[in-house]
Amino acid sequence: MTHRAVVIGLDGVAWHLLDPLIEKGLMPRLASIRQRGAAGTLTSTVPTYTPPAWTSAATGVNPGRHGIYGFYGGNAQSEHQELMHAGKVKSSTIWEMANAQGARAGIYNLPLTFPPQTFDGWMVSGMMTPGFGEQLKGFATPNEYERKILEWAPGYEVDLSANWEKDWRDTALAERGIALLDKRYRALDGLLELDPPEIVFSVQEVPDRLQHVYYRYMDPRDGLYDSAEGREIRPAVERCYAEMDKIIGLLDDYAGDDGSVIVCSDHGFTAWEVSVHTNALLERWGLLRVKPQARAMQTSAARRLVPLAKRILPARIAREAKGRTFAAIDWTRTKAFASPIPQQGVFVNLRGRERFGIVPESELESLKEEIAKRFRSLRSPDGQPVTDEVHMSQNVFQGHALDGAPDVLPVLRDHHYELDDEIFHRDPFTDVSHLPRGVHHPDGIVVVAGHGVRTTNSIEASVLDVTPTLLYLAGLKVPEELDGAVIDSAFEPRHLEDRPIETMPALSSGDRDESSPYSEEEEAVIEESLRGLGYL
Repeated sequence: MTHRAVVIGLDGVAWHLLDPLIEKGLMPRLASIRQRGAAGTLTSTVPTYTPPAWTSAATGVNPGRHGIYGFYGGNAQSEHQELMHAGKVKSSTIWEMANAQGARAGIYNLPLTFPPQTFDGWMVSGMMTPGFGEQLKGFATPNEYERKILEWAPGYEVDLSANWEKDWRDTALAERGIALLDKRYRALDGLLELDPPEIVFSVQEVPDRLQHVYYRYMDPRDGLYDSAEGREIRPAVERCYAEMDKIIGLLDDYAGDDGSVIVCSDHGFTAWEVSVHTNALLERWGLLRVKPQARAMQTSAARRLVPLAKRILPARIAREAKGRTFAAIDWTRTKAFASPIPQQGVFVNLRGRERFGIVPESELESLKEEIAKRFRSLRSPDGQPVTDEVHMSQNVFQGHALDGAPDVLPVLRDHHYELDDEIFHRDPFTDVSHLPRGVHHPDGIVVVAGHGVRTTNSIEASVLDVTPTLLYLAGLKVPEELDGAVIDSAFEPRHLEDRPIETMPALSSGDRDESSPYSEEEEAVIEESLRGLGYL
């Protein structure tokens, strides 16, 4: 028998940020779910970014099988870095798994679901959907549901647009978030009443946007929390989370006494202290070479122009200009180079794989080890070690969709240090700790509530476990060969004995249209949004 099962996705939230809000009584519905459920930490993917993490949550497999590593495909050598979209996902999804067992699904605001697919149920696409206001079209299936959503919530928005360089100065972003969440509530309420499915997978991206901008005003452990600016801005931010709690309550009520919910995040957050210029490190180590005539870009004057260009130029032009700076790299003498920012890694300039590759396959692993060793011995200006661990690609990515995976992925200072891919720096470290901004951390949240769930605050799980656990809660079978598993520590042992986990043969991903769904103008809109979050 199928039961209602709902995912309440809260992008980027972490317990150390939510606990103070719960203690103030601002998120009573989240507090209620946690009180009756099994709560703990949900570990994100490597890299710890939205595209691979939410895609893993909605498929139950690692990025090596679904093929999503960032917002773009390609790297500094690519002639065109293509925006990712739904057609690029190379594994079966939660809605396909539900439909295969006769259950209907509702997918709401999940990143990388544009263009929305047609299946038994409905979908409202999330991040990476182009268009705002009157230009917002093609964001829902069945198509007639778009008109309904715009009637219920005039001015509906798919994503809260943020600008990490300037929004921290006032409360405007939080106030826009409050208005957006009210529209989200009305849209979701209408959809659930109009067409109630058994499976719901919903995501709210608002906390991620707030935390990128205001993080250090939100974390009580941080020195800026009790600053004058923090005290002034925080009330509006807190109202935003209170508004989000209403959506949590709406979805919890929809699940009902006979249903189940999973509250989860794709990753957590922490303070951004230092920007690490990966290419500057690689150049220092003799692994990347810049053409002699390009040295002029590595002056302090040239470096000061880059933030200015990012602020005043349209995102498309700024990204194309940045892409042209990579022509300053002497690829004939470069053995390794930085990945795009959201991948947080290093590519080996491998012959036969990269456009200008020079490193033979026989030297790949030894070069990866050299890069890892260099990072492990790296010291920051304070003389202290920088690197916590170094992930090798083969240890975190397994599957048939390995194109686009970085070769080496360092983790620096518990993620307080963020890697970038710029090439005009000579000093590899830039201190940004005077600003309140935040960056991703792998420790997200999870709460499972429903029949058979035990009360605890100590479960530990992976973002890959969300889909199999959702299927089990709904009374459905779990496809074989998923990388994730049902979070059995969330359930009473007797319940698992009485209702054992059932499996079914693995599903294929079906036909996917990998061609880009975006016009040039639509790409520009999306790039502007990504630049606002510091991803370009």
